[in-house]
Amino acid sequence: MSGILPARIRRTLGRYPGTLVGICLLLLAVSLLTLRSASLTPDGRLLPYLQRQVIWASAGLFVFGALSLTPYDRLTRRSLPVYLLGLVALAAVFVVGTKVNGARRWFAIGPIRVQPSEFMKYGVILALAHAIALRGQRIQSWGGLAEVGAIAAIPFLMVAAQPDLGTALTYIPIVASMVFVAGARLKHLAALVGAGLAALPIAWIFLLKDYQKGRILSFLDPSANALGGAYQTTQSVIAVGAGGAFGRGYLQGTQGPLGFLPERHTDFIFAVICEDFGLIGGVLVLGLYGYLFVTLARIARQCRDMEGRLIVVGVLAVTVMQVSVNVGMALGVAPVTGLTLPLVSYGGSSLVSAMIGFGLAASVASSRPLVFHRAPVPERVALRR
Repeated sequence: MSGILPARIRRTLGRYPGTLVGICLLLLAVSLLTLRSASLTPDGRLLPYLQRQVIWASAGLFVFGALSLTPYDRLTRRSLPVYLLGLVALAAVFVVGTKVNGARRWFAIGPIRVQPSEFMKYGVILALAHAIALRGQRIQSWGGLAEVGAIAAIPFLMVAAQPDLGTALTYIPIVASMVFVAGARLKHLAALVGAGLAALPIAWIFLLKDYQKGRILSFLDPSANALGGAYQTTQSVIAVGAGGAFGRGYLQGTQGPLGFLPERHTDFIFAVICEDFGLIGGVLVLGLYGYLFVTLARIARQCRDMEGRLIVVGVLAVTVMQVSVNVGMALGVAPVTGLTLPLVSYGGSSLVSAMIGFGLAASVASSRPLVFHRAPVPERVALRR
């Protein structure tokens, strides 16, 4: 085999992140297993979520493989056109997008709906990684922070206007984690956090829609609106509690099949896992995500190139936020925002975009710099496969 494959491909395969691939495959298996349960209807029929998820998972694995075998520096050099294309797609949603439940977030292509804001997260990560690496120590100044902050601020405002505040908020940990790792001054970051907290009343008045305010108020006092804005959370908590330690058994849950739990295949799929498999099943799934976080952190720590490290940090930040918020929604400790559980929730855009992020991380893991430095994060180092 070593004589058949080119040397570049042999080097890449020798460094290929098998652990990352294995975790992704296990989470996809959890998704398919759980979606069969979440697809049950009160009359015993199965909704077509499982078959569609198999198709999206296949597409996501193809994208993962293609990106993981592409040197990430080639991608960051093209980050500007990717970023601009993403902005065009976000703008086009307001003109030709499909409106669902009062929000215009999707392009409808036959039976397929594509959500460009999901993919834009990774366009922002590539653009930020490239911009921060080019600026080097300038990130420690207010001017450098303002320049890279504008890269995320534009899509943030566009996504929030759709409205999709949940996805828009994912840009905040992306930017914060990347500039922190790049060496931004803590006093600058603390000042930005303070400014953000001070701006919350303005956001409440001018940015949030009535239904978004209702979700937050229902989260703060669910008992006051158990049949209204807090209905989803209430039913989710009931499903989690009904599972007990060992669960009701696979396909034996009642909250989902009887129609009590809304959005059980997307926003509240973790509640289905807990009802069927109990506390043990939920902890095992969270353990997989914890192992995923550790794996991504290890890839970032071992990378000696600023761009590569920042890409993985951005992917880690958005994954941690989505898992934390989604599980928090299911347990009633976070307001309902519509963020999906990566690789597990049903949805083509969500699944494929997550695989894009993990494919970028795999590309970083399987690349090696030509020059090694004692400094933990050199600004720019040429890469090879």
